[in-house]
Amino acid sequence: MNNSWRNNSTRAIFSDMLFASGTFKNVYAGCYIEGTRAGQRCVSKEFKTPSDYEVYYFEEEMNIIRCTQKIIDDWHNANLTNKRVVLNTPEIWEQFYTGRHRLVEPMVENFVKWNSNTGWVNTAWGGWSQSMQALSHFSYHSSGGQFLLCDLQGGSYQTG
Repeated sequence: MNNSWRNNSTRAIFSDMLFASGTFKNVYAGCYIEGTRAGQRCVSKEFKTPSDYEVYYFEEEMNIIRCTQKIIDDWHNANLTNKRVVLNTPEIWEQFYTGRHRLVEPMVENFVKWNSNTGWVNTAWGGWSQSMQALSHFSYHSSGGQFLLCDLQGGSYQTG
């Protein structure tokens, strides 16, 4: 079973208005206009710091995502819950008119923040809340203490 949600598109248009902002990245809403996701919503994430526009930072982000994907796949292979966790996996796209890079990924609907990197935990979702906290705990032990998945956030869908 594939535990990754990917672009599967080749082109999108984005608003110039800020959609959301995190600690390190700004997010812009858009819509895929070519490929199998044509007509579906997507987002573009750009680093806030000008030095972070370098391809190196985007490649490091993709390395983190690959590591996260392995942990999620191991989580599912361990059969610890019936809750399916899928990683939203971006691609690095280059803006043709500026040459700047951005991370592009499908828009997450029904957004929920499950936990933070400061210890806060969302307990409002019952079994889903417990499963997401268990995934954070699992990540630490399965990686031999090398990694801890936290600041987990995403969507809650009928399909997982």
